[in-house]
This record gives sequence, C-alpha cells and structure tokens, in this order.
Amino acid sequence: MMTTKEAREIYLDSDCSYFTMCTNHYAKYIQYRQLELPKEQEDIWRNEKIQMLCLEIRKTGDYHKFIRLCEIASEFHDFENLRLALDALKRIKYPLASAECIHVAEALLGKKDFKVRSGLIFWAFDIGQKAIAIILMDVVLELLHHPNETDLAIERKIRKERRLCKKIIAELNLNFSNRYLKHYYDF
Repeated sequence: MMTTKEAREIYLDSDCSYFTMCTNHYAKYIQYRQLELPKEQEDIWRNEKIQMLCLEIRKTGDYHKFIRLCEIASEFHDFENLRLALDALKRIKYPLASAECIHVAEALLGKKDFKVRSGLIFWAFDIGQKAIAIILMDVVLELLHHPNETDLAIERKIRKERRLCKKIIAELNLNFSNRYLKHYYDF
C-alpha cells in the first residue's frame, strides 16, 4: 500500500496530472487513486509544485518550466497564482528562438479550443484583471513578431497564433489601437 509521502512524490513528479501519472506510472497511479486523498490535500501539493517551479524559473529562466507552471496553476484561477505566473514570465531568459517564442505565446493564449477559454489571458480577464490581460496580449504580440522568419512551418504557426490573437482581442474587447496592431504586428 502506498504511503501519503509516496503519494505526494508521485503527484509532484507527475506535475499534478492524473493523466501523466497514469501514463508514466500506471501501477502507482492505481495505488494513488485507492488512497482517495481529499482534493484539499492535492491543492496543497499543487501549490508546493507551483512554488518549486517559480524557484526553478528564478534560477534558470527556463521557458519550459514556465509552460509547466501555467498548466499547473491554471487549475486555481486565482489572483495569487496569476501574480506568480506573471513574475515567472518576466524571469524567462531571452532571446528565445522563434519556435520557443511560439510555445510561450501558446501558454498565454491557451492551447485548448477557443471556446474553452484556456491560457493566462483568459484567466486574467475572467478574474477581473483586464489590464493584466492587455499586458499579456502585448507580450504575446511581441513573441509573435518575427518579420524575417524563413522557416515556412514556423511562419504558418505564427500566422495561426496571430489569428487567435485577433479573436481574443475582439472577444474580450482588449482596447488595442488598430493602428498600433497594424503598424507593429502586421495584422
């Protein structure tokens, strides 16, 4: 039988994801689920994982850890975790390659279907932080600004993400100037 300490370790190692746990450690996943831990305990551990990732990002500036942080913190949809994500975003080491910029932009825009409203921009807007949503959209537009991109696959991905930006700006009425968007980001 799995102990609570072992459960914590497997939960944190799986980035607080049942899917990852089941995929990578099926037998331990079964044992974990048999413990029937309360959601409150998992929330405590999830907060621990968020704090760990924030410390790692401060040390390394690794954008991969930022993306993981966004995925884990999105479960909470609260201001404190949004604040931690914003701080982590500032600590990413730049410059990033075009493909890496796209990955960070996806974390901010959301990787799921538009109707699901995933990503930090929707999260900020949904908790009443429209100004932060605007700031995040500006970061995304900067990340997607690669006027001399020669890789056609990356250029197509950038165009796709820019179309999503337009949809989100219109949906949330983020009050960007059309002249600003056209001039700087070729919208």
